[in-house]
Amino acid sequence: MVTTKLSNAFTVGIVGGGVAGSSCAQVLGAAGVRTLIFDHSHPREKACGGLIEERVVDEFDIPEELLENEVRWCLAERFRFRVKLAFKPSMFLVSRKDFDYYLINRATENKSVTFLLEKVTSIAKAEEGWILKTNKHRCVKVNVLIGADGCPSLIRNLVFKPIDQGFLAATFGYNLACPTKFIEGAFPKNTIEVYYLQECVRKGGYIWIFPKRNSVNIGIGGMDTVKRMKESLEKFIMSHPAGRRFKLLKGNPFAHLVPAVWMVDFFDLPCVGKDWALIGDAAGHVNSIAGAGIYYAMKGGALCGQAILDGDLSLFDKYWRKEYGEELHYGAKNVLPFYGNLGLFLWLRYIFENHLGRLNPSW
Repeated sequence: MVTTKLSNAFTVGIVGGGVAGSSCAQVLGAAGVRTLIFDHSHPREKACGGLIEERVVDEFDIPEELLENEVRWCLAERFRFRVKLAFKPSMFLVSRKDFDYYLINRATENKSVTFLLEKVTSIAKAEEGWILKTNKHRCVKVNVLIGADGCPSLIRNLVFKPIDQGFLAATFGYNLACPTKFIEGAFPKNTIEVYYLQECVRKGGYIWIFPKRNSVNIGIGGMDTVKRMKESLEKFIMSHPAGRRFKLLKGNPFAHLVPAVWMVDFFDLPCVGKDWALIGDAAGHVNSIAGAGIYYAMKGGALCGQAILDGDLSLFDKYWRKEYGEELHYGAKNVLPFYGNLGLFLWLRYIFENHLGRLNPSW
């Protein structure tokens, strides 16, 4: 990771060095804007399966060596139906540790970008900009503050208001190191598995199984507590045929909150102010049906950086709504029907349209 001698004068301060913060810094750094990223957690795995779309690979020039598995199929089980659905185009699995670390390194290759392996502990409004203090007793002033610090977000709580608790989902899972031969023998090739089981996920959501190069990510997400998510996943591992493959495996657990917005007008709220912006999970930019947010985080980060370069930060709201606002609205509008009383009808429609080759379902 590239670092430079620290100055007290930075144009942009980004709190959070995940995919959103790194993508924003990459755009700004390439244009020579003095940018400072704060993140105390690198390198780390994320509470995330690491499934990315082809548009992430294409638009952000992701190198092939980071792609651990090309995903062409999804084995899905719901309402006692077990079906195999095609992904067209393919999707890809990555290690979030390697993926995020690559992006932060790529951003800091720009000489105008500085990375601090430090946690922001307090923020104060200054006459012109913001004063940030860290756990290393550092004090830095920036002109523009970008919140890329996930959910819940320290920056969002300061500059706007927190995401309502009713719009937060819990995730829990494991990253399990496995020999490649075990993965090849135990899991279908180029395939992920998704289980919408009401007995395990009572308040919407699903269990996922993502086989990678030499590890498997298994997790659960839903509108319940982390404790209950953990209990449900353990029940699945002990009782379901697909889960029993994991009974003897050991791995590192993860847990986190992610946005799961089910009211469309949430996305009418601003993500920018005079000298601040929110991107990624801090902005709530996640597909509520699938819980997918990597593309929106990266695209939103890049668009936020572009708005700064264009000389008007308020343009960011216009940019992201044009690029992917309709996708977020669709997820918010349909997440309750999908997991509720209309779920069977929508599920059968997805299956039917997929077999006709017209749909790439957003799991």
